[in-house]
Amino acid sequence: MKPIDYTGKTAVITGAGSGMGLCASQELAKLGANVVMCDVNVEAVEKAAAEINDGNAAGRAYSCVSDVRKFADAEKAAALALEKTGRIDLLVTFAGGYEPRMCGTCGIPFYEQPVEVLDWGIDVNLKGPIYFARACMPAMVKAKSGVICCIGSVTGFEGDGNGAMYGTAKSGLFNFVKGLAQAGAPHGVRAFCVTPGPVMTRPGMANMKTLQGRQSQPIELVDFVLYLASENGASITGSNHVMDCGRLSMQPQ
Repeated sequence: MKPIDYTGKTAVITGAGSGMGLCASQELAKLGANVVMCDVNVEAVEKAAAEINDGNAAGRAYSCVSDVRKFADAEKAAALALEKTGRIDLLVTFAGGYEPRMCGTCGIPFYEQPVEVLDWGIDVNLKGPIYFARACMPAMVKAKSGVICCIGSVTGFEGDGNGAMYGTAKSGLFNFVKGLAQAGAPHGVRAFCVTPGPVMTRPGMANMKTLQGRQSQPIELVDFVLYLASENGASITGSNHVMDCGRLSMQPQ
Protein backbone atom coordinates (compact mmCIF):
# COMPACT_ATOMS: atom_id res chain seq x y z
CA MET A 1 0.00 0.00 0.00
CA LYS A 2 1.26 3.46 -0.88
CA PRO A 3 1.56 5.95 2.00
CA ILE A 4 -1.53 8.14 2.21
CA ASP A 5 -0.38 11.71 1.72
CA TYR A 6 -2.56 14.69 0.86
CA THR A 7 0.19 17.32 1.07
CA GLY A 8 -0.64 20.32 -1.09
CA LYS A 9 -4.08 19.06 -2.05
CA THR A 10 -7.36 20.85 -1.37
CA ALA A 11 -10.51 19.20 -0.08
CA VAL A 12 -14.03 20.60 0.14
CA ILE A 13 -16.01 18.93 2.95
CA THR A 14 -19.72 19.46 3.63
CA GLY A 15 -21.16 18.87 7.08
CA ALA A 16 -17.72 19.76 8.43
CA GLY A 17 -18.85 21.38 11.67
CA SER A 18 -19.47 18.09 13.46
CA GLY A 19 -19.49 14.29 13.19
CA MET A 20 -17.81 12.54 10.31
CA GLY A 21 -17.31 15.76 8.35
CA LEU A 22 -15.35 17.27 11.21
CA CYS A 23 -13.35 14.08 11.67
CA ALA A 24 -12.50 13.99 7.95
CA SER A 25 -11.42 17.63 7.98
CA GLN A 26 -9.12 17.04 10.94
CA GLU A 27 -7.56 13.94 9.39
CA LEU A 28 -7.06 15.57 6.01
CA ALA A 29 -5.34 18.57 7.60
CA LYS A 30 -3.04 16.19 9.50
CA LEU A 31 -2.18 14.55 6.18
CA GLY A 32 -1.23 17.89 4.63
CA ALA A 33 -4.42 18.93 2.85
CA ASN A 34 -5.95 22.37 2.87
CA VAL A 35 -9.61 21.96 3.80
CA VAL A 36 -12.60 24.14 2.98
CA MET A 37 -14.99 23.26 5.80
CA CYS A 38 -18.63 23.83 4.85
CA ASP A 39 -21.47 23.83 7.36
CA VAL A 40 -24.71 25.72 8.01
CA ASN A 41 -23.79 26.07 11.70
CA VAL A 42 -21.71 29.25 11.81
CA GLU A 43 -20.28 28.88 15.30
CA ALA A 44 -19.46 25.20 14.92
CA VAL A 45 -17.63 25.44 11.60
CA GLU A 46 -15.68 28.57 12.50
CA LYS A 47 -14.60 27.05 15.82
CA ALA A 48 -13.62 23.77 14.14
CA ALA A 49 -11.51 25.52 11.50
CA ALA A 50 -9.83 27.70 14.12
CA GLU A 51 -8.92 24.67 16.24
CA ILE A 52 -7.30 22.97 13.23
CA ASN A 53 -5.31 26.10 12.42
CA ASP A 54 -4.25 26.55 16.05
CA GLY A 55 -3.00 22.96 16.25
CA ASN A 56 -0.12 21.14 14.65
CA ALA A 57 -1.84 20.18 11.39
CA ALA A 58 0.26 20.33 8.24
CA GLY A 59 -2.63 21.77 6.21
CA ARG A 60 -4.81 24.82 6.71
CA ALA A 61 -8.57 24.98 7.27
CA TYR A 62 -10.96 27.57 5.86
CA SER A 63 -14.50 27.87 7.22
CA CYS A 64 -17.31 28.44 4.76
CA VAL A 65 -20.84 28.96 6.08
CA SER A 66 -22.94 26.99 3.60
CA ASP A 67 -26.48 25.72 3.26
CA VAL A 68 -26.19 22.72 0.93
CA ARG A 69 -29.75 23.39 -0.28
CA LYS A 70 -28.50 26.51 -2.07
CA PHE A 71 -26.42 26.21 -5.22
CA ALA A 72 -25.04 29.71 -4.63
CA ASP A 73 -23.47 28.43 -1.40
CA ALA A 74 -21.90 25.51 -3.24
CA GLU A 75 -20.45 27.96 -5.75
CA LYS A 76 -19.18 30.09 -2.85
CA ALA A 77 -17.35 27.11 -1.37
CA ALA A 78 -15.73 26.20 -4.69
CA ALA A 79 -14.72 29.82 -5.25
CA LEU A 80 -13.17 30.02 -1.77
CA ALA A 81 -11.12 26.88 -2.42
CA LEU A 82 -9.82 28.29 -5.70
CA GLU A 83 -9.16 31.72 -4.21
CA LYS A 84 -7.19 30.39 -1.25
CA THR A 85 -5.40 27.42 -2.82
CA GLY A 86 -5.94 27.52 -6.59
CA ARG A 87 -7.30 23.97 -6.78
CA ILE A 88 -9.96 21.43 -5.75
CA ASP A 89 -8.73 17.86 -5.49
CA LEU A 90 -11.37 16.22 -3.34
CA LEU A 91 -15.04 16.73 -2.48
CA VAL A 92 -16.73 14.67 0.24
CA THR A 93 -20.42 15.29 0.92
CA PHE A 94 -21.04 14.41 4.56
CA ALA A 95 -23.91 16.88 5.11
CA GLY A 96 -27.22 15.07 5.50
CA GLY A 97 -29.84 13.96 7.95
CA TYR A 98 -32.92 11.86 8.62
CA GLU A 99 -35.69 14.36 7.89
CA PRO A 100 -38.18 13.33 10.60
CA ARG A 101 -35.50 13.63 13.27
CA MET A 102 -34.16 16.90 11.92
CA CYS A 103 -37.63 18.41 11.47
CA GLY A 104 -39.27 17.02 14.61
CA THR A 105 -41.73 14.64 12.93
CA CYS A 106 -40.45 11.25 14.12
CA GLY A 107 -43.12 8.54 14.33
CA ILE A 108 -45.30 10.15 11.66
CA PRO A 109 -45.82 7.94 8.57
CA PHE A 110 -44.78 9.23 5.18
CA TYR A 111 -48.35 9.94 4.08
CA GLU A 112 -48.82 12.38 6.97
CA GLN A 113 -45.43 14.10 6.78
CA PRO A 114 -45.63 17.84 5.95
CA VAL A 115 -44.40 18.58 2.46
CA GLU A 116 -41.79 20.92 3.93
CA VAL A 117 -40.23 17.91 5.67
CA LEU A 118 -40.19 15.95 2.41
CA ASP A 119 -38.52 18.87 0.66
CA TRP A 120 -35.88 19.09 3.40
CA GLY A 121 -35.07 15.40 3.04
CA ILE A 122 -34.54 15.59 -0.72
CA ASP A 123 -32.87 19.00 -0.75
CA VAL A 124 -30.24 18.22 1.89
CA ASN A 125 -29.55 14.55 1.15
CA LEU A 126 -29.72 14.49 -2.66
CA LYS A 127 -29.66 17.99 -4.12
CA GLY A 128 -26.89 19.05 -1.74
CA PRO A 129 -24.36 16.54 -3.08
CA ILE A 130 -25.53 17.30 -6.63
CA TYR A 131 -25.05 21.04 -6.15
CA PHE A 132 -21.58 20.68 -4.63
CA ALA A 133 -20.45 18.22 -7.30
CA ARG A 134 -21.68 20.60 -9.99
CA ALA A 135 -19.85 23.51 -8.38
CA CYS A 136 -16.56 21.71 -7.72
CA MET A 137 -16.21 19.40 -10.71
CA PRO A 138 -15.29 22.02 -13.34
CA ALA A 139 -12.05 22.81 -11.50
CA MET A 140 -11.24 19.10 -11.36
CA VAL A 141 -11.94 18.65 -15.07
CA LYS A 142 -9.71 21.61 -15.88
CA ALA A 143 -6.92 20.13 -13.77
CA LYS A 144 -7.46 16.64 -15.26
CA SER A 145 -7.60 15.22 -11.74
CA GLY A 146 -10.03 14.96 -8.84
CA VAL A 147 -12.16 12.74 -6.62
CA ILE A 148 -15.77 13.08 -5.50
CA CYS A 149 -17.08 10.93 -2.66
CA CYS A 150 -20.75 10.90 -1.73
CA ILE A 151 -21.85 9.45 1.61
CA GLY A 152 -24.76 7.03 1.33
CA SER A 153 -26.64 5.01 3.95
CA VAL A 154 -27.92 1.46 4.33
CA THR A 155 -31.37 3.08 4.45
CA GLY A 156 -30.92 3.53 0.71
CA PHE A 157 -31.30 -0.26 0.50
CA GLU A 158 -33.70 -0.80 3.40
CA GLY A 159 -36.22 2.02 2.92
CA ASP A 160 -38.07 3.78 5.72
CA GLY A 161 -41.80 4.34 6.16
CA ASN A 162 -41.33 7.54 8.15
CA GLY A 163 -38.24 9.09 6.61
CA ALA A 164 -38.95 7.94 3.09
CA MET A 165 -37.02 10.80 1.51
CA TYR A 166 -33.84 9.88 3.37
CA GLY A 167 -33.73 6.41 1.85
CA THR A 168 -34.82 7.72 -1.53
CA ALA A 169 -32.08 10.35 -1.58
CA LYS A 170 -29.37 7.96 -0.46
CA SER A 171 -30.29 5.38 -3.09
CA GLY A 172 -30.17 8.19 -5.64
CA LEU A 173 -26.54 8.81 -4.72
CA PHE A 174 -25.70 5.21 -5.63
CA ASN A 175 -26.67 6.05 -9.21
CA PHE A 176 -25.42 9.63 -9.16
CA VAL A 177 -21.80 8.57 -8.71
CA LYS A 178 -22.11 6.39 -11.82
CA GLY A 179 -23.06 9.44 -13.84
CA LEU A 180 -20.24 11.45 -12.30
CA ALA A 181 -17.79 8.66 -13.08
CA GLN A 182 -18.92 8.56 -16.70
CA ALA A 183 -18.66 12.33 -17.08
CA GLY A 184 -15.35 12.54 -15.25
CA ALA A 185 -13.41 9.56 -16.61
CA PRO A 186 -12.16 11.29 -19.78
CA HIS A 187 -10.75 14.03 -17.54
CA GLY A 188 -9.13 12.00 -14.78
CA VAL A 189 -11.95 12.59 -12.29
CA ARG A 190 -13.21 9.70 -10.15
CA ALA A 191 -16.43 9.41 -8.16
CA PHE A 192 -17.76 6.82 -5.74
CA CYS A 193 -20.14 6.37 -2.83
CA VAL A 194 -19.30 5.09 0.66
CA THR A 195 -22.36 3.68 2.42
CA PRO A 196 -22.24 3.24 6.19
CA GLY A 197 -24.60 1.50 8.54
CA PRO A 198 -24.77 2.87 12.08
CA VAL A 199 -21.90 5.23 12.90
CA MET A 200 -21.49 6.49 16.44
CA THR A 201 -21.90 10.18 15.74
CA ARG A 202 -24.75 10.30 18.27
CA PRO A 203 -26.01 7.95 21.03
CA GLY A 204 -29.15 6.92 19.13
CA MET A 205 -27.09 5.03 16.59
CA ALA A 206 -26.27 2.42 19.24
CA ASN A 207 -29.83 1.07 18.84
CA MET A 208 -29.23 -0.10 15.26
CA LYS A 209 -28.54 -3.83 15.10
CA THR A 210 -25.69 -5.32 13.07
CA LEU A 211 -24.20 -8.77 12.55
CA GLN A 212 -21.11 -7.75 14.46
CA GLY A 213 -23.13 -6.40 17.37
CA ARG A 214 -21.34 -3.07 17.12
CA GLN A 215 -21.44 0.24 15.31
CA SER A 216 -18.67 1.87 13.32
CA GLN A 217 -16.66 4.70 14.82
CA PRO A 218 -16.41 7.89 12.70
CA ILE A 219 -12.67 7.45 12.20
CA GLU A 220 -13.24 4.01 10.66
CA LEU A 221 -15.42 5.48 7.93
CA VAL A 222 -13.13 8.47 7.42
CA ASP A 223 -10.05 6.25 7.09
CA PHE A 224 -11.87 4.19 4.44
CA VAL A 225 -12.91 7.29 2.48
CA LEU A 226 -9.40 8.72 2.54
CA TYR A 227 -7.94 5.39 1.45
CA LEU A 228 -10.29 5.15 -1.55
CA ALA A 229 -9.70 8.80 -2.45
CA SER A 230 -5.92 8.37 -2.37
CA GLU A 231 -3.70 6.81 -5.03
CA ASN A 232 -4.44 3.45 -3.44
CA GLY A 233 -7.97 3.68 -4.83
CA ALA A 234 -6.97 4.80 -8.31
CA SER A 235 -9.06 2.07 -9.98
CA ILE A 236 -12.20 2.85 -7.94
CA THR A 237 -14.88 4.86 -9.71
CA GLY A 238 -18.64 4.69 -10.27
CA SER A 239 -19.09 2.22 -7.42
CA ASN A 240 -20.80 2.01 -4.04
CA HIS A 241 -18.89 0.63 -1.04
CA VAL A 242 -20.87 -0.64 1.96
CA MET A 243 -19.33 -0.40 5.43
CA ASP A 244 -22.14 -1.48 7.77
CA CYS A 245 -20.80 -4.01 10.31
CA GLY A 246 -22.89 -6.59 8.45
CA ARG A 247 -26.28 -4.91 8.87
CA LEU A 248 -27.47 -5.63 5.34
CA SER A 249 -26.47 -9.28 5.69
CA MET A 250 -28.73 -9.88 8.69
CA GLN A 251 -31.60 -12.32 8.40
CA PRO A 252 -35.04 -10.62 8.33
CA GLN A 253 -36.62 -10.49 11.77
